[in-house]
Amino acid sequence: MNILFTDLDNTLIYSKKTDIAEKVPVELYNGEINSFMSKYSYELLHKLNEKILIVPITTRTYIQYSRIELGIIPKYVLCANGGILLKDGIKSDEWYKESLDIVKPSSDEREKAYAFLQKDKRRKFECRNIDDLFIFTKCDETEDVVRDLKAILDMTKVEALYNKDKLYIMPKNLNKADTIKRFIREYATEKVQIFAAGDTEFDTGMIEIADIGFAHKDLNISKNIFNDYEGLFSDFYLEKVLEYIKE
Repeated sequence: MNILFTDLDNTLIYSKKTDIAEKVPVELYNGEINSFMSKYSYELLHKLNEKILIVPITTRTYIQYSRIELGIIPKYVLCANGGILLKDGIKSDEWYKESLDIVKPSSDEREKAYAFLQKDKRRKFECRNIDDLFIFTKCDETEDVVRDLKAILDMTKVEALYNKDKLYIMPKNLNKADTIKRFIREYATEKVQIFAAGDTEFDTGMIEIADIGFAHKDLNISKNIFNDYEGLFSDFYLEKVLEYIKE
């Protein structure tokens, strides 16, 4: 059984800031096209969907994910960094309840972080408690904010992760690597070969546990993975996965 776990933003889909010669719109937001795929990646994704199980895994909320139209309906999607599972487009209550139990030990630290960020003048976006799973906001001087958070939080229970101005206070055990292990325990019916692709620190763990991992060039990965590509990352890794399963 082959499974491709793929991050979405800047891995499979791209904002309008990315220069793509031939592209397919895949997300509409507030009446405007917000995200694209390359035409080549779009075609590769559809070919792969006939041959392997494709499982998008994203920090996007269910609402944010629901705006995306890939031209296929993945049987499984993992949203909210793995805290929410969609099965044929429908949220699994059982999975979500288990996720709440998993993140419960970090609740005090998340509350502390929320209170800190609410008062922080560097914050430039509302502070959100995402599905009672993790905290999200946007800040100026994000690196400094993270440093200050690490000084007051129990970092054995939570992680302070950021991507440019986006800031997340994430339970230590709500991560993509552990989510993949959990998913395989519950849904794999035979021996699995795992492919994984991603572009940020959120994706490091899942890329490292994969049998075959793909990472952006600027992502520091300790395990030997594929990141020697030219051009668009999605074109590269989707093509490679297709080559592997044809062997």
